[in-house]
Amino acid sequence: MVVVRGGTEATTVETAAVVAQAVALGARADLVARTVAALRDARDSVGLTTATPTAFGGRFAAPAPFPATSGWDVHATPYWSAEVRAARAAALEAFDLAIGVAEQQEGGLRFLAARLHQAVRVYDDGDAAAAALWQDLALLVGGGMSPTGAAAAGLGLVLTTGSAGFLRSLLLGRPSWGAIASTGGAFHAATIRALSRVIGLADEDRAWYQMPTAGNAASVLRGFMQPLRDRFLPDPEVRLVDTGRALPTPTDMRSALGAVSALDTDSTLSIQKIVKDDGTPTWLVAIPGTQIWLNNLRTVFNMTSNYDLADDDLAVRAQADSARATIEAMRQAGIGPGDDVVLVGHSQGGMVATTVAAASVGTYNVRHVVTAGSPVSNHGLPPGIKATHIETQGEGVSDTDGAENPATPDEVTVTGVLPAPDGGPPIEVPHSVHFHQEVLDAAVEVGDRGLEEHLADVERLLDGEAEEPFVYEARLVPDPDTTFCIGDLAVPRSLTPPWAPGTPFPGVPTPGSPSPGVPGFPATGGPGAGDLTAPGPDGGEGDDDAR
Repeated sequence: MVVVRGGTEATTVETAAVVAQAVALGARADLVARTVAALRDARDSVGLTTATPTAFGGRFAAPAPFPATSGWDVHATPYWSAEVRAARAAALEAFDLAIGVAEQQEGGLRFLAARLHQAVRVYDDGDAAAAALWQDLALLVGGGMSPTGAAAAGLGLVLTTGSAGFLRSLLLGRPSWGAIASTGGAFHAATIRALSRVIGLADEDRAWYQMPTAGNAASVLRGFMQPLRDRFLPDPEVRLVDTGRALPTPTDMRSALGAVSALDTDSTLSIQKIVKDDGTPTWLVAIPGTQIWLNNLRTVFNMTSNYDLADDDLAVRAQADSARATIEAMRQAGIGPGDDVVLVGHSQGGMVATTVAAASVGTYNVRHVVTAGSPVSNHGLPPGIKATHIETQGEGVSDTDGAENPATPDEVTVTGVLPAPDGGPPIEVPHSVHFHQEVLDAAVEVGDRGLEEHLADVERLLDGEAEEPFVYEARLVPDPDTTFCIGDLAVPRSLTPPWAPGTPFPGVPTPGSPSPGVPGFPATGGPGAGDLTAPGPDGGEGDDDAR
């Protein structure tokens, strides 16, 4: 429904109502299409059975044991009289006219439905762009026209609204620290953009004329993590740890997300083969999110991977430990180059899924990517790969890219709001997989042509007999020269800070410094690109300097 109020007020558009009308038009177009099919069948039947008196008699009359006394026999006459032929031609022409009119009506309904869907997307994109611009200007003005002030103003808004949300949770008798993040969700993306413009200025790979992005900021923050990453060997260890685990059988998008939430073991991912009726396989790869625990520093799903995966450069994203481990697990599972692959990931796992889909073109045949709560607006996908992104307002993680996902025929984003039972904002952070499943359920009830096509595509790919899943554990291997382990806790052999005092940006790679290679993909950087250790100030190895 479109509501126009007055001559100077803004037009109010209920996009959900417009989508519902578009879905209704599509349903009526389907009814007309069935009518067209029925008319075609009727026309073919009339045309065949009345082609000749012989055909007509053979279809509708019993064999005549004796010749007709009138001298006319339907079994022997090869053609109709002129009057009958004219009547037959008129009937067939009427059928053709009815079929043509029905086809025009079907086409018109589908065209109108498609235009309504497109109008909703254009309106939503324009509305999001305008809202982002106003938010950025408001923070800039509030920060005294200074980029640093804008970032401070954004943080202040998030903390202020978050504190109010926490107090509200106290008053309701359900205290929740998560309310600090979820209540300030309206300012997350704008604050991230403001912070990125300040932090991203330090990115040495950024062109001087380019406005810093969240990817530039992630590149700078990644440098601070390099000393910790240097405590481990360049390549993660990937090994099969379990088969036959009771994971949900994926049959659609919702149950595919359930396969991710069923990964209750740290630093694991699952791969399941589904054989379709024609014998061709589809592989479902379920990838978990970030796992930051003091006793789990060896996981590949760490903050170092997060910063790598947030980079604007695909080559850098493909070097993330979690992405490399996923590719290695797919190799070990025996996925063939022509096999269909569906990648499903939550949070960081969604970033891994889009990265693997783009980086493995020519190696694996990724057909569909499903992400839940993942910041992937800068993760472009090659043509032919469908992507469905599910986001929940207030969970914060999907806003850390500071931008809206692109809306294309192959890329659909579902964003939903899950209020608390009392109707207010959510008290806990709605980032877990089950929240995104609820958003997906609500979107299915509303109906959207693009989403329906993506849901049908996943169901088609997963329609088959599921085999026992493989569960792979992926962990970093401590460097024995710099680190020893207490269980899964990697402890430096020296408590000396791993960077030299006075370094302007500790751990930021110097120009030409090497970076790790990805199995099956070319490494980037200078000579010795497979070595993560940068030379120290005296020309020696970085590990010696760290010690």
